[in-house]
Amino acid sequence: MIGGTLVFLNTWSVYYGAHRAFGPLDLRIGAGGKIGIAGASGSGKSTLLASICGLLDPAARTSGAIEITGRIGYIPQESLNSLSPHLTALDQVAEIAGSRERASQLLASIGITTDRQNFYPHQLSGGERQRVLVQQALAANPDVLVADEPTANLDEANEALVLGLLETHQAALIVASHRETVFDRLQCRVLRLTPRVDARLASPPPIPEAAHVTARVDALTKTYAHRDFFLRQRQGPHILDGVSLVIRAGETVALSGPSGAGKSTLARCLARRERWDSGQIDTGNRPAQLVQQEPSESLNPRWTLAACLREAAPQADADVLERIGLSAKWFERSVSELSEGQRSRVAIARAVLAAGDGLLILDESLASLDASTVRDVAAFVQDAQQSSGMACLLITHRLDLAAGLAHRALSMEQGRLR
Repeated sequence: MIGGTLVFLNTWSVYYGAHRAFGPLDLRIGAGGKIGIAGASGSGKSTLLASICGLLDPAARTSGAIEITGRIGYIPQESLNSLSPHLTALDQVAEIAGSRERASQLLASIGITTDRQNFYPHQLSGGERQRVLVQQALAANPDVLVADEPTANLDEANEALVLGLLETHQAALIVASHRETVFDRLQCRVLRLTPRVDARLASPPPIPEAAHVTARVDALTKTYAHRDFFLRQRQGPHILDGVSLVIRAGETVALSGPSGAGKSTLARCLARRERWDSGQIDTGNRPAQLVQQEPSESLNPRWTLAACLREAAPQADADVLERIGLSAKWFERSVSELSEGQRSRVAIARAVLAAGDGLLILDESLASLDASTVRDVAAFVQDAQQSSGMACLLITHRLDLAAGLAHRALSMEQGRLR
């Protein structure tokens, strides 16, 4: 190891069977250095970061040399799979921070209030879970910080908070992202695993003048109850506070808003995965298909892609994979063999096939996709809208996607549409 170097890779490659995930790569980073890892979905970014952290699948084969000096902090991509379902947010950070007091201060500094610190992961929004992971990694004061899409599920304000923490921390930083603005803010030297692509989005197809209402929401309310220190049940604030919404056939409505505003709760209610307290939802007996923030919530990891797609549409064939930018040869591959971005594409395709003339709900499902992949997936969704009249609710923090893909955009704050 060269003096002052914390991470050293020399012609480093990772293979799964005969398939090379990435490489050969040369990389050297010292204290305070910042490297951004860019590339299309499936290009090996997450595999590269896992190999640096010593977290590769046992089936992986490597070649070349790798040397790491000092403590490593790791911010993984899928928060729900990375946090213990049995511990509150506060306890998960306290395990590393050394005390509940310090853990509470760390979480408060990143916008997680005292009451929500005592929530379990399934009670938190995707953005809140992501921020818990960030503070878990930073609490150990690592020498090397490895971050895999650390801001993908965050709104602008919370993204700025997280990037500010990463920017000021003294650790060497290796961050993978699909967003060039992340690299610009952190002033990273960028290592590209695939060429940069400027993929412009096609405008949404026009809505037929006589389009019927696919989904109607009237005065929807929802409140979560929680238990205090003495196990007494307490009612919390309204997560949904009189929400009313109409989505017509063929229409795409974008919904944005800060983390914890109630967007995902509305999505689960529309998909009948969660009960609401009062109000009405009418989808006219049409299906409502939800693709959640993390694709592992939408797909069985033991199934093949063929099984996933044919569960939704028995006639589905490998051509569906080609239309979302994957190889038709992967039709019999297992879901567990794909990257998160690739799983997201399969989850969206499956939901589109199942939705028919109903409602497709994408809950931050495009967050882990690069620009060219978003273009392919958007085209697939828009084709379905034109052929079947499928409606779409697109939940996203990215205002560029809302502007490029939706017929109209709404925002939600504190359980209310604005």
